Amino acid sequence: MQRALAENTYSYAFPSTFLIPFLIEPFPLVIAPLVLGKLIVRTHPEVQGRDAEEWVAMVPMEMGRYADLLLNMILGILIFYFPGGYTWILFLAMAASHCWIYAFDYLRVLRSIPSCTFAAFTIDWWCQALLAPITGIMAACLVFKGNCEEGYHCIKGVTLIASCTGAWVVSTALHLCVLNFVIPMFGKSRPEEDPCAGATFSDLAHRVPCSWFTANPVHCLRSRHVYHHSPPCSYFELGREKYMRPNPKIGVFYEESAKE
Repeated sequence: MQRALAENTYSYAFPSTFLIPFLIEPFPLVIAPLVLGKLIVRTHPEVQGRDAEEWVAMVPMEMGRYADLLLNMILGILIFYFPGGYTWILFLAMAASHCWIYAFDYLRVLRSIPSCTFAAFTIDWWCQALLAPITGIMAACLVFKGNCEEGYHCIKGVTLIASCTGAWVVSTALHLCVLNFVIPMFGKSRPEEDPCAGATFSDLAHRVPCSWFTANPVHCLRSRHVYHHSPPCSYFELGREKYMRPNPKIGVFYEESAKE
């Protein structure tokens, strides 16, 4: 029975879960939006300017990849409960599949996605925390597989279930304690002085094209048609930063250099 369960787990994991969905993923995320967008822009003359650009842009990057990888880890760990004939094959398949996932995401971020802004490590931290109960399954598996082996414990029924659960709880708690208290000890310490102390709006606006002024279309129209600034306040559009013109008198400082 255990061998049959191992075969079913392996068949479900690879290639059905580890590889096939990620081989299909470029089509709905990259190729299909581009082809359909080109078709719509070509057949609808009224779609022009920024609207046309957005129709051929790729789906924005999101954090769903964390869930994909955590699910793959759960399936990989489950194989430990069964005879070991499929273990190394499954993990080699997982490694190869994850190489494809990494390569696809690497190219997607560099070549297809307009921009990404991840302002904090909150999501990453919680995904690290979610690894705790997943890796805890291995501790429960160790208690289960070592049962009645030579030199190990031999328990049955509710006691065995309680022991596996206890091993899972201890492993999960230890993992979270390490994540909360040990890992921060190896992080960078806070600087004694704020590196941004004394920075002004103009200092930041020289580097960042998007500001309250440039992101406000009404303000940009007022600058051009009411106050007749020369040059008027440039409206910020992602990918069109090179067309922005500085005017320090009205709070617009950004200008893209030739190197950028």
